[in-house]
Amino acid sequence: MKYYFRSVLIIVSVFFLMGAVDARGETIQDAVKSVLQNNPDITSVAYNRLGRDQEVRQAMADFFPVIDTSLSAGYVKQNHPTELEPDQLRPRSATIRLNQNLFRGGATLSETFRQKSRVASEAYLLQGASENTALLACRVYLNYLRALEQHDLAKENLLIHERFHDQIKLRSKAGVDRGVDFEQIKARWALAESNLIVTQANVENAKTDYQAVMGYLPVSPVKPEPFYGEIPATLQEAVRIALDNHPTLKSAKADVEARKYQHRTAKALVYPSIDVGAEYTWGNEITGPMGRYDYQDYFQVNATLKFNIFNGFANQARIKETSYLIKEGEEIAKKTERQTIQSIRLSYEAYMADQRRIKQLEQYVTSTGSAADAFISQWSIGRRTLFDVLDTSAEKITAKSDLINAQYDKMYDSYRILSGMGKLVNTLGLQWPEESRIKDTKK
Repeated sequence: MKYYFRSVLIIVSVFFLMGAVDARGETIQDAVKSVLQNNPDITSVAYNRLGRDQEVRQAMADFFPVIDTSLSAGYVKQNHPTELEPDQLRPRSATIRLNQNLFRGGATLSETFRQKSRVASEAYLLQGASENTALLACRVYLNYLRALEQHDLAKENLLIHERFHDQIKLRSKAGVDRGVDFEQIKARWALAESNLIVTQANVENAKTDYQAVMGYLPVSPVKPEPFYGEIPATLQEAVRIALDNHPTLKSAKADVEARKYQHRTAKALVYPSIDVGAEYTWGNEITGPMGRYDYQDYFQVNATLKFNIFNGFANQARIKETSYLIKEGEEIAKKTERQTIQSIRLSYEAYMADQRRIKQLEQYVTSTGSAADAFISQWSIGRRTLFDVLDTSAEKITAKSDLINAQYDKMYDSYRILSGMGKLVNTLGLQWPEESRIKDTKK
């Protein structure tokens, strides 16, 4: 009985917590956290990063000895022209070999550092992918909220036209207004209904975009509080932070470092290779070049020095190739730096323009609202036409629509700036994936 009541209590608690989450709604932090954990663009890079860890282990394997063993057993039947009975042998042997490289011109160490730099490059790339995907999540999140507000505004517009329609219908029947006024309001009403259909379609499209990024449909999203206080005061400061902090730029620089180590590995080809080895072999009824051995048991140790004298200038070509690859990586890093500056400048200028635009649009909304109310009052006493009233009402709705777009544009542009500086995920109070942590490549 105690177990039964305990189980019921647990189930009730779970449903209560689920209800509390649903009542709270989904925040933008919840959405970004989910996308960082489940979006394929993130998880695929994370798996690539883990794969490069194994490439480091493969490179470090050359520091250790190679131990091989082989076992052999068989049957040999040998006929002799001078003997009636053939020889029948059952050869068996076992061999264990150990080989240790002592020197390869530093190739093993250089290759290990190269692979560690590639790990760092991929980790930074994962951070950059996290920032970009988080920004994409913010965009679809805000676009869905924007679509909902525009849809509500379209409902408000339709309600205004419905009220006018009812009033004009009554006035036309009473002979106060002309029949053409009634036709005009019917046309405007149809247009308002058409706009409502369009905004509803926009809501559905925003849902589809949301699901494509998040993997699920939106669940009561909450309008986020802006992070305008995190935006640098000047464009120059934003550019400086971006150049110091953006993960994609760090990834490009780590890639250049990896290419330099690759060049060192190539230069090691001109040095000799020194190995030491040991081998123990046991065999029975073995046939070899010196004859038949009924029993074989020997141990040998050797040192080998290998030095290439000529291979068609392949080593020199490899060294030149890797030097060109370094230059390629440096040019890619320069291009990435330019793209980083371009992105942050565009985002910052758009953000500042949104700020100035919102101030004007707020005044625009206030003025059009006052004008619309005044025109309705004047129309009631015959000083304004229905055409004037409908135009001012439409202008008021347009002003509100423009203000909604500007407000969401500003919020999104602020996220663009934070992402361009590599700070969006942390500003949201979240962390990059575990696989994106950077270890010291010199260890």
